Amino acid sequence: MQPAKSSWLAAKWKMGIQHAIVILLLPLLLWGILYSTVGDSAAPGGNVFALGLLFGTAALAGPVAALIRMPPLLGMLLMGIFLRNIGIFSVSGAFIEVVGVLRKIAMAVILTKGGLGLDGGALRRLSFMVLRLAFFPCLTEAATICVASHFLLGFPWLWGALLGFVIAAVSPAVVVPSLLNLKEKGYGEEKGISTLVIAASSIDDILAISAFGVVLGTIFSEGSLSEQIMHGPLEVIIGLSFGICWGMLVGLAVPKGEPKTMQLRSMLVGGGGLFAVLGSQAAGYDGAGPLACITAAFVASSCWKHYEGNEATDPVAATFSDIWLIFQPILFGLIGTEVKFSEIQLETLSYGLAVLVIGLMIRVTTCLIVTQGGILNFKEIIFVAIAWFPKATVQAAFGPVALDIARKKFDEPFPTMSINSTMTEETPLEELYDGNAILSLSAQVLTIAVLSILFTAPIGAVGIAFSGPCLLHQMVKPKEEFVSPVRRRRQQPNQPQRTDSSGR
Repeated sequence: MQPAKSSWLAAKWKMGIQHAIVILLLPLLLWGILYSTVGDSAAPGGNVFALGLLFGTAALAGPVAALIRMPPLLGMLLMGIFLRNIGIFSVSGAFIEVVGVLRKIAMAVILTKGGLGLDGGALRRLSFMVLRLAFFPCLTEAATICVASHFLLGFPWLWGALLGFVIAAVSPAVVVPSLLNLKEKGYGEEKGISTLVIAASSIDDILAISAFGVVLGTIFSEGSLSEQIMHGPLEVIIGLSFGICWGMLVGLAVPKGEPKTMQLRSMLVGGGGLFAVLGSQAAGYDGAGPLACITAAFVASSCWKHYEGNEATDPVAATFSDIWLIFQPILFGLIGTEVKFSEIQLETLSYGLAVLVIGLMIRVTTCLIVTQGGILNFKEIIFVAIAWFPKATVQAAFGPVALDIARKKFDEPFPTMSINSTMTEETPLEELYDGNAILSLSAQVLTIAVLSILFTAPIGAVGIAFSGPCLLHQMVKPKEEFVSPVRRRRQQPNQPQRTDSSGR
């Protein structure tokens, strides 16, 4: 036995060393190719080198955060903040536009992944409690943040609404894995609490994304007041129309028996979503793209499930899950680099945190109210309120959208102005919406979005993990014992013997 065990350990160590060599050689090989292609830009201090270093270290920071039971996205975000504030990460010139495009691609990936994960059957069977949980906490928190940011930070009402809908969405990246982990252990399964929260979180995100698109379109639209008012609803119509049409086309264009069906479906649904996000911004309807992206993925998924069964979407969804593993460190790492402490006033941080706390208090209170009168007991209601707390994915995806648009319009990479030092209640309307003010407002929306991730993601993840076993009833599944066919026949009750026609 000992020689066999020693041989097994030696083989395992050998495999581990081989994997380590491969992991070391691949980045070096990629760097060599890039250096041979772009020259000094891939050398230390260059733009390509800075981006590569950010993506690599953010990808490593995710698993490290997971080891201490924190969301991986938190480690990626902190790595981006760290590299930017110690002066290692800095991009300039055309690479600022590259950073914006990479964020949009990552946003299209996560929206497509979310659309594919929506269950149409579950949405049709939603109870009144799920609808209440999806709508009321989101809307009340958004309204509260709008009012609080107006009076504490001096935000115009439209910008306060934009910030409110950025912050109000719950994070699937934190909530779903945490709840599935509890579900596997049987906690809350008797009343389907994980299904309740996951289904409601999908609607919550769609509501926040749709409202965000309407407000964003109204802010950046040009023309008369009536045109600006109609711009937001028009974006919703455009987004839904394109999403439904493209989703049906993709859902029916590639039948199951075609060669490389999964690859073709993935390229079509992903390419359509990316085109919607990039094309809507180029056409001046920035809010229509995200809504079209998630709608197209959902409609295509529904078509596949209708004609081929519920498992038809799984290969495409798995493909986008793999793609998301690549773009997750890109998105959260780049978001972290937008936070530069030297450009953030303490007053902005303190008031921004106050706005978040006020909004979260109203959200939790609303959640406690709307879950009353159902099948949940008091402990389970408390758990749902805790699970409705964390924010991450939507805030990272949509927090920089206004800043990217403002930079493109006004060609200012990194605004350093503080809204509190430049605007007051008496500021004329034409000055309120000049380029510098919009850049400053956009930067502060992003800063508060990042602050919401840092504040709520770890608290929410830890809260769900530790409160679940304490507040939820565990349904213990009996262990299934293997029964042989012979034993099963012996355990069956005796069958009545066949008789002939005479009754014998």
